[in-house]
Amino acid sequence: MPNAARFTVLLFSILAVVIILFVWKKGDRKAALAELGTRFGADVSINGDEFYLGCSSETLTDLNELAEVVARVGEPTILDLTGAPALRTLSGVEKMPSLTSLVLIDCPSLESAEGVTGHPGLTEIVLTDSVKFVETSPIRDLPRLRTLDFSGCLALSRFEASNLPALENLYLSRCRELEALDVSSFSNLRQLYVDGCGGLTSVAGLSGLSLLTDLDVSNATGLEGLPGLDSLAELVVLDIRNVEIEDFAGIAALPKLRILRMGGQEKIETLEPLSGLASLRELHLEACPNFRSLKGMPPGVSQYAGFTHCPQLVSLEGVESAIGLEQLDLTGCTALAEISQVAALENLVQLSLVKCRQVTDVSAVEKLPKLVIVMLGGSGVIPASVENLSLANEELIFDFTASY
Repeated sequence: MPNAARFTVLLFSILAVVIILFVWKKGDRKAALAELGTRFGADVSINGDEFYLGCSSETLTDLNELAEVVARVGEPTILDLTGAPALRTLSGVEKMPSLTSLVLIDCPSLESAEGVTGHPGLTEIVLTDSVKFVETSPIRDLPRLRTLDFSGCLALSRFEASNLPALENLYLSRCRELEALDVSSFSNLRQLYVDGCGGLTSVAGLSGLSLLTDLDVSNATGLEGLPGLDSLAELVVLDIRNVEIEDFAGIAALPKLRILRMGGQEKIETLEPLSGLASLRELHLEACPNFRSLKGMPPGVSQYAGFTHCPQLVSLEGVESAIGLEQLDLTGCTALAEISQVAALENLVQLSLVKCRQVTDVSAVEKLPKLVIVMLGGSGVIPASVENLSLANEELIFDFTASY
């Protein structure tokens, strides 16, 4: 047989094999998709490069069998196992190296992250409200992981994840059994949330988080200080509600802080310790039993200032420093009677005097051109007393409903 003929026969043979393999693979993929639905009750969505797989099957105890079927379909990027009732470990996830996102919300039997160690593609692990989850040590050697969320893992008492060089966001909200946290090895962190961690007594390594922008330790009532706080030069948002702070010097040293939420601190009496916060735009201060004066008000506060349920606050002297202030909330300040300083706030848009029972005169708001609403429910002001005010803004609303 001439060489040309042999080449033609060989070429057609190869082509035939390719076609057979293609048809077989297509048929197997179709069968695998059907199996995912019938055997695992899975939800599959493929859109371009994104391959979403959702599964909450009662048969799942690990991911080994699921991964074998999925491999016949393609390369998943998002695996959502929300509500899988029997899932105990993540063994088998290593068979899906294409995954970038792993979502495990409310998996009541999940105890361990076994299987994720060394995974090459994961950028996000969302493991929230899985009440039995305790074993974080397998979460290590993940070069691309940026977000780790353990919020609501009520049994979690130790955080042992390691070698996560790209980690930027760590959420441990409501991990009530967590006793101590060391973040010194996560130098790229941008956000750290430990709010509601009532058993937490210490957070070590804050001084090394030079990129941190958001820190929430609210209601972590067992915390014994925040060493290293003053080193957070990029911090923008700080929430320390119901965390007792002995010395506010560390907060006052934060050059880029824009939003500060405080509450329940017995040591703060005036705003003088915070007067140097030049970048501050929002100040939330609530239920501070000894807070009595706005002296030292940071002048840059412009978006919002709230001093709520502070029983010793009797004067607004100092608020006039925040000339650009748009919203002022004084809800529940039962000893406050005099609000004449409000007249200086020409940019004020909203004012709340709800449950300020000693306030009877609001004539100070007459000449404020931008003010659109004054909330007076439960205050000492009676509707008849505002009827004859000469208002700069005739559309100003006096709301007497006690909405909260």
